Amino acid sequence: MADPVPTAGALFSLLAHARHVALLAAIAGYVEVIGFLDVGGIYPGIMTGNTVQLGLTAARAQWQRFGVIGVAVAAFFLGALVAGVIRRLLRRPVLELLLMATLLVVAGWLRLGTDARVPYELPLLAFAMAIQGETIANFGGVSLQTIVVTNNMVKFSDALVGRFLADATGSRSSLAAILLPGLGWLSYSVGAGAGAVAAAGLHLPLLIPAAALIFLVADFLLTRPGASPAARSAAKVAP
Repeated sequence: MADPVPTAGALFSLLAHARHVALLAAIAGYVEVIGFLDVGGIYPGIMTGNTVQLGLTAARAQWQRFGVIGVAVAAFFLGALVAGVIRRLLRRPVLELLLMATLLVVAGWLRLGTDARVPYELPLLAFAMAIQGETIANFGGVSLQTIVVTNNMVKFSDALVGRFLADATGSRSSLAAILLPGLGWLSYSVGAGAGAVAAAGLHLPLLIPAAALIFLVADFLLTRPGASPAARSAAKVAP
């Protein structure tokens, strides 16, 4: 059975969510690559890989590298805790995104001194990535993370199958359930490539994702429920 023609409000909402997913995923891929290059193969936000490296370096008794990876893991965990507290007390995701932008700007200045990259830049980037992961993980009813892609790949493939093969109840995957995880996966890769280029050619490459976060905050405020004529129209007819 074909999907009904989306209303103006539903289309406005889907495009806004797609834009937010694409920007956040691209920012994450961009920051991950810069952190990876700056500190010698340690990711500021991919804790699966870092946890594997913790086990590997412990088994090989490489305690100096074990300690550096541990700093990234601990900073990420602390960032997630702080973001969780802010989210529950303030319930203002835009404030957390602004905090993340500030951390990226500070890390961008600190990375100019190569000696500051491991002790300062790495934990700041890990903290920032944790804030992003904790702040926004639901887009129009589609739950997904923008700081990693493994789960998004699984969601995308499952939704793609579910679009053509109905489940036991006869329902099929929505367009959003396919589009958003797939877009997150693609945008992450594009952001990573952009980060590699920026790291090689720009003096302060982390200013770019910080500026993108400012744009994203403005976009969130402009596209929140009731912010547009289309959204207001949809709200009037909603049950």
